[in-house]
Amino acid sequence: MIKNLESELGYTEKGGGYTKFGDWYSKNVDHSYDFSNAAWCDMFLVWGATKAGVAKQVGKFAYTPSHAAFFKKHKAFDTEPAPGALVFYDWSGGKSIDGIDHVGIVTKVDGGRIHTIEGNVDGRFVKRKVRDQDSVVGYGHPEKVPIGRTPAAAPARQSGDHSGTGAKTAAMAYTPPAPADGPSVELWGAFGAVAFLVISLLVFLKHGRATRREDR
Repeated sequence: MIKNLESELGYTEKGGGYTKFGDWYSKNVDHSYDFSNAAWCDMFLVWGATKAGVAKQVGKFAYTPSHAAFFKKHKAFDTEPAPGALVFYDWSGGKSIDGIDHVGIVTKVDGGRIHTIEGNVDGRFVKRKVRDQDSVVGYGHPEKVPIGRTPAAAPARQSGDHSGTGAKTAAMAYTPPAPADGPSVELWGAFGAVAFLVISLLVFLKHGRATRREDR
């Protein structure tokens, strides 16, 4: 995302406040309004995030207080600067999300100062800035936003796990193998069937002779 934004360093707002980032936002994000001449600091970041494929984590907003609220909702908003974090400013020095005026992205933290890339800065440019944190309301951390992630699957129980239901399931499913030098299970079954038929036949013949003797 930062590399995409760096590629636009020096971009200048056109006549009437037109920017390609606002125009892009109207066509690709929010069709309800013409943003081509609107304040564009946030739309510039959304453009870079979308191009990098991380828009779900960064969020898609043109209004900076709503963007900061998005990070707060996902427990990804704090006062700790870090490279890649979005930095939200209130030029009056307030610390409320509702008072946010501007946003940029942090590229480097140098003690108490931050290095950033910002759009719609100094009136109409994309520029690098080095700022103190007096006007910072907070930082949104895209890497902490869980949207789009797949929870890790629980590891499967191994055959040597003898705790809980894993051992019970393994024991119930286990079938002792036939001796390596003995007949197969199928062959033992055939022998059993033949033996059953022979025994049944002998019982029948014995019963028949006994019946004939009683008739006599």
